[in-house]
Amino acid sequence: MVGFYDMNVLHIHSDYPDGRNNLSTPAVKLLLDATSGITHTVFVIHRTPWPWQVRVIQNNNQLYSIYYWGLPFGLALTLSLFLARHLLLNLIQNYKIDYQLVHGHKLAIDGTLGAALAKHAQVPYFLSVRGGTDVRILRHKLLLRRRWKRVLEEAEHIFWVSAWAQYPITELLKASVDNNTDKSSLLPNLCEMKQLSHQHVPKEAANFVTVFRFEQYERKGIMPLLEAIAKLIANYPSIKLDIYGFGPKNKMKIVQDKITALSLDKHVTIKGRIDNQALQEKLTQYSAFLLPSQNESFGMVFVEALFSGLPILYHANTGIDGYLEDIDAAVKVYNQNTDELVKKVEALILQHDVFNARINRALETNLLDIFEKRTVVSHYQCLIDGLNLESLDVE
Repeated sequence: MVGFYDMNVLHIHSDYPDGRNNLSTPAVKLLLDATSGITHTVFVIHRTPWPWQVRVIQNNNQLYSIYYWGLPFGLALTLSLFLARHLLLNLIQNYKIDYQLVHGHKLAIDGTLGAALAKHAQVPYFLSVRGGTDVRILRHKLLLRRRWKRVLEEAEHIFWVSAWAQYPITELLKASVDNNTDKSSLLPNLCEMKQLSHQHVPKEAANFVTVFRFEQYERKGIMPLLEAIAKLIANYPSIKLDIYGFGPKNKMKIVQDKITALSLDKHVTIKGRIDNQALQEKLTQYSAFLLPSQNESFGMVFVEALFSGLPILYHANTGIDGYLEDIDAAVKVYNQNTDELVKKVEALILQHDVFNARINRALETNLLDIFEKRTVVSHYQCLIDGLNLESLDVE
């Protein structure tokens, strides 16, 4: 029998910060770093269309960067997965990596490879599902759905990082997944911020803020949001929107040019980069957070805004959607249509006091605790510690 203090968890993740992808997010690393008594070995997988770039880089004993062959848009995906599996199995053999649990951090690629490595070692595997990428791939790859259905159903535990993705993914795969805590659960990305311990009392109802990376401005819905602000000026001349974030200069210029073209220079200001440690203090100065972003796996910035006492505007069927059923301090848009954005932003202005009271009540009654670092880490650690390794004949 192997006790959980001897356990090595092998992680397969395509978005882990290994210093080789500037757009990687720290969510999984923060979670792994916060666990105790567990060794984590991470395989960070990068797709390359060039066969001569296929290679394995050992960063240290617990972190490997793997470049596997794969074409854009999922072309020849079955072949790509076969070659990647072979590459990973060789890595495990060459470096004599022993593991008692595998965790694939996305379904379509990471999870499929993770399931294969778990089967090879005859150990269980966890599976995280992040809706943005996973749903998009599953919709376009009909011939692989039977395989993905098996990966989903045979997982020891499924973490729905994207809560909203449960329905479309199980429907697409015709999968039978028991949504009890033994088989699946929500696992929000870990937030390093702390919830406000005092009530948030903004002075102005139409003083808005948003945060995003400028290379993603189209997906974030910034252009229609700016158009909505321009339409609202007639009735709300004091309306403001501050934009925090950074990115390529040409992308920032596109957004600034749009601001100027709409005559919004006195109402919308690009504030630029902000340190994450200073973000919460800044957020408390505003009345609400606006980001009608599509194709978000989770959207940590929404949690950071809620923790700062701000009502939020977000997009349905993406990002944080599905976590807020008991938290009525948000407005949801179903597309990035300018007229709908006008209507929902105006609701935040007209019902400013109501939404402010709701978010304060959510903070006071611990409705946001599901996003707290201690809650997320405890849930993850308990599931790993609770594995009955003796019954699984792990030597």
